[in-house]
Amino acid sequence: MRLFFIVGTLIVTGTIFAASPKEDAVESPQQIQQELDQDEVLFKHAKEMFNPWYAGPLLTGGAHMMPPGSANIQPYVFVTDTYAAWNADRKSVSAPNTVNLNPSINGFQFGITSWLDMLVVAQGDVNWQGGKHAGGIGDSVLGIGFPILTEGLYQPAIKVVFNETFPSGRYEKLQSKLNGIDSTGAGSYQSQFGLRISKLVFWSYKHPMNLRASYSYTIPSDVHVRGFNTYGGGYGTNGTVHPGNTQQANAAFEYSFTQRWVFACDAVYVWANKTTFTGNPGTTSTGAVASVGSGSNDQLSFCPAIEFNPNANLNFLGGVWFDVYGRNTSKFVSGIISVAYTFNW
Repeated sequence: MRLFFIVGTLIVTGTIFAASPKEDAVESPQQIQQELDQDEVLFKHAKEMFNPWYAGPLLTGGAHMMPPGSANIQPYVFVTDTYAAWNADRKSVSAPNTVNLNPSINGFQFGITSWLDMLVVAQGDVNWQGGKHAGGIGDSVLGIGFPILTEGLYQPAIKVVFNETFPSGRYEKLQSKLNGIDSTGAGSYQSQFGLRISKLVFWSYKHPMNLRASYSYTIPSDVHVRGFNTYGGGYGTNGTVHPGNTQQANAAFEYSFTQRWVFACDAVYVWANKTTFTGNPGTTSTGAVASVGSGSNDQLSFCPAIEFNPNANLNFLGGVWFDVYGRNTSKFVSGIISVAYTFNW
């Protein structure tokens, strides 16, 4: 009898252990890769289920490459009212009200190969202040981009860009009576390195979000100036301006209401080293020594926008860009409209 009891106990105990959950088995690299492949298939299927059309936020560049043989042209119109300034203590102070109209092709992007695309930017400027106006051609930009990562289920698209700004705008020998509104350029060759990241997030199949982030570092060349100029100056000014290096960080998102209607918003933070001058600063109309250059500065701004995308290749955008915080820089509000069109060439 005792033997039957022992045997029965062993059988019951074995059954309990057999029914208990086993410890998680260590998966092999092949199993992990198979699961990743299955998730990638589900990710592509989800994109096919609901594939909204995105034009991109207004200010933050994307990380996806333009396919070879394809091009995108995107004209912008900025209407900006500079109505005050942030001083060195981050306090708002009054300043002459200036309205700027800035039409631009910002830009024309086309694919060369799977690992290289190019960007061209051309622009103009017209300024109004106190009943006076002036304008002309602005500075131009030529850029190239290289892919680092292609977007997948678990990884974002990452792209490196190199942009060169050419001083095609007017920056020196300005008219004293126009108070600087005839300035349309910086007079400096500016070399910019940028890193961009993009990721489509299906947190909701019906309303996915497109996320972007970017960082850029700009190194400007020295500028020889005479007379009234973009950086200040006066009568008899003759010397060299040393513009400060600039860093910029952007973060943006796009939220799709429907396939055609999208809400977007950019956050932009810019900070720059001080701009110095060597040479003869010249004099103002009162005979005082003219000021040339500026202190270090920074600024935080936002740009909410609405996109309407009739199809995958045609996009309309409109938004308002405004600053909320700054030091040694202007306060502004800007209305922006843009049209983007993608085509094969």
